[in-house]
Amino acid sequence: MNIFIIGLPKSGKTTVAEALCKNSKFEYIDSVSWIKVTFRPQKENEHDQQYEESFHQYLVNRLKIDPMLGSKNIQATMASYDYSFEFVIDGIISPKDFIHLFNYNEDIVVFLNRVNNEDTCRDYQNIAVSVIRDYCFWMASIGLLDKKRWIEYNFKIPGEESNDIKVLGSKNSVYLVKSLNKAISHLKEKIINLQDLQS
Repeated sequence: MNIFIIGLPKSGKTTVAEALCKNSKFEYIDSVSWIKVTFRPQKENEHDQQYEESFHQYLVNRLKIDPMLGSKNIQATMASYDYSFEFVIDGIISPKDFIHLFNYNEDIVVFLNRVNNEDTCRDYQNIAVSVIRDYCFWMASIGLLDKKRWIEYNFKIPGEESNDIKVLGSKNSVYLVKSLNKAISHLKEKIINLQDLQS
């Protein structure tokens, strides 16, 4: 069982992914940073937005040459471990990679919906998350993706410490929680329950 963490920038993806890997048999895979290592450093006096736009164009050019670039890197990382490992994959940005890698019979997809996220997201980032969510709706609607394997959390950062949880969703499991910390602790419980069902 692998866990895919999906969300917009500043939604807590890395925080959740690293928390799930701490003191567990899950290994962390960052699906984005590896490509940035192959890009140039930020120039002196170059604005962050200019640098991000240059990096985005670099990534697009790499994907034009190799459309499977992202999923091949993730698969290669997985293959470097023995088969007893399971993975938490942080921040798939391409719907194509998600569709290629996600096993609806075994894996879990977690969407992080930060309701007070004021970070300006680019259209392609919003669209990517929407396309992945629509793919999950399609899988759920035809009976491929079990509701227990599609989890969404709506929360605020920093939020409040509270045990209150509200459950929504007909095709998925949507939880309204007060904070990211509550989402993490609740998600850990859900994963343990799913692992027990599989064994």
